[in-house]
Amino acid sequence: MSNSISRRRFLGTTAAVGAATFLPRHARAASGEISVWKFGGTPQEVEVWAQRNDAFAEAHPDIELNYSYFNGQIRRQKILAGFQTRRLADVIIAFGQDIPEFAGFGMIQPLDDIAGDRMAGWKDRIVPEVFDSGMHEGKLYALPTYVDMASFLAVNLDALEEAGFDRPPETWSELREYAKAMTKPDRPGIAFPATTAPVDINIFEGLAYANGGRIFDEETGKVTLNDPGVVDALQFYVDLISDGSTPAATSLTETFFRDTAQLFGQGRSAMWIGLSWLNTPWGVNEDVRWTGVPFPRPDAPTGSYEPVSAIMDGTAMLMVSSRAENPEAALDYVDFWSQDKQLEIWGGQPEIARIPAGKAAWDNPELAEAWPNWVKAYDAGTLFQGAAEMPRFIGVSAIESALGTAIQQAVLGQKSPQEALDEATAAAQGQIDLIRG
Repeated sequence: MSNSISRRRFLGTTAAVGAATFLPRHARAASGEISVWKFGGTPQEVEVWAQRNDAFAEAHPDIELNYSYFNGQIRRQKILAGFQTRRLADVIIAFGQDIPEFAGFGMIQPLDDIAGDRMAGWKDRIVPEVFDSGMHEGKLYALPTYVDMASFLAVNLDALEEAGFDRPPETWSELREYAKAMTKPDRPGIAFPATTAPVDINIFEGLAYANGGRIFDEETGKVTLNDPGVVDALQFYVDLISDGSTPAATSLTETFFRDTAQLFGQGRSAMWIGLSWLNTPWGVNEDVRWTGVPFPRPDAPTGSYEPVSAIMDGTAMLMVSSRAENPEAALDYVDFWSQDKQLEIWGGQPEIARIPAGKAAWDNPELAEAWPNWVKAYDAGTLFQGAAEMPRFIGVSAIESALGTAIQQAVLGQKSPQEALDEATAAAQGQIDLIRG
């Protein structure tokens, strides 16, 4: 989420990371050079990740670390191009959604085939439901550091109370009612991103999956973008626009998730739809009181599949390239990020934007202060109850691309949700049939 960072041969460390981050040395110390590509992350995460890389280099003086950071929205193109040109990094830090495609195309290798006794420590330190998000076809392909969940709603509490409400909305019909009541001439009641950026599509998928929709049926191999659960979720977006509760439709299709977060943070929208991190990476003006809640549920789900409570995905998952020339050093790097000291970054030391993978992170008072309901649900064993993975299968890129186009067509009034998604389904099915032979 910030400009590209390229750092070579990290040396030294800071008091913030200190000697406590160092790992036990293995009997045969790794040496040589490894390259690492990291995609995405909050501004604070990007900064702290680089600091912890310094500690890795200090603890592993025989490993030369070449680390580069890239915007998360270009990851698929960048990684595919690197694989095709044989210039892929040894370690890729990307999204869980990418695992089936990367594994299916032979771009990454199963960690449990090469990790040896490290696996036991990983399982011991990482929350089981989050650990499983790195699995594919029975093997661990990626080590998660946190997950994001979709979808969530940010609510301006002053706007809520001014409109006469004493709690956030709990259903789609209530949300429409609230959004209309909270709309002012200079402040829409709600904003949501509708660009073709992958995160914007994930936010919409959260609504669709909660409504019993899916974008693909793996058992039948059929694209299901025109399932009623997806169509009605898109109709919900269109209804919010027709209610006059949102910014102009053209603004929604040009304003991606970070921009809508800033609208809300500046008090220029009363609510906004996002992922679980909502405004935490960017903050809000001091005069804006707000809260974040799970997105309201459909009044009566209309999809053909089981509704879910949320969809989740890790967006900083460590994968080892199938062409890694120094897998032992690559595994040392992965193992470094499995340690409590690193995983506690997302337990409020210092980042509070993510749902931590590390068990120890959930004991941090900083996390409890920032997200008391998360911690309460985690302690009760209900945080991940009813949740499912974000869509992940070979061909997901093609289907989400078609979905993004359909969302924009419907939001702009160019086609009805049904028409747009019927066309998207046909187009994506053609792509899937080619990909899957």
